[in-house]
Amino acid sequence: MGRPKLDAHPVPTTERILNAAERIFSENGYAGARLADIAAEADIRRPSLLYHFESKEVLYEAMVHRLFNRLMNSLSGQMLSDTTFEVQIIELGRAFRNFAEENTAFGRIVIRDIVDHRDPVPALLASGVVPVLDLVCHYIETQQAASQTTNSVPVRSAVLQFCTDTLLQISAGPLRSPLWGTDDHTDMLLNRLFL
Repeated sequence: MGRPKLDAHPVPTTERILNAAERIFSENGYAGARLADIAAEADIRRPSLLYHFESKEVLYEAMVHRLFNRLMNSLSGQMLSDTTFEVQIIELGRAFRNFAEENTAFGRIVIRDIVDHRDPVPALLASGVVPVLDLVCHYIETQQAASQTTNSVPVRSAVLQFCTDTLLQISAGPLRSPLWGTDDHTDMLLNRLFL
């Protein structure tokens, strides 16, 4: 396959493809997403997409890793032990919520693909989710021990409870207000789960 023509588009082709992949995968899931639709959204042809990402699986994996790297960058700024554990856990939860609000495709991709058990989705999604989950849980457990916080709720379950609630809420669209109301309960939920 020959090298695609250079274009004068202000956003690099790889970024356009990954941005388009986020939108198309979030709307259609892995199985329903078509490379032709992603290419059209990125304003390129399918052969050009395949030049950059050799298959749908490779593209999906790159998109997942980019999403979770961005999430990790957002969270790592809150993993500082220069303040109390109570403040840290609230700021960490808010950082996750803000990331999910700013990256709405993230929630739809994670929710849709957690329930999609067809290969290669579980392994590819886990390769993004599990390292971030492990790091956050280890950080919280370490900070709880250092601050001598006693909480009987398993940390991993509490993190997943908070994250799934947040992602479902943000992904609910017109059902968000009828189901969750209009108030933001982030701080209260974090306090009940972790403190």
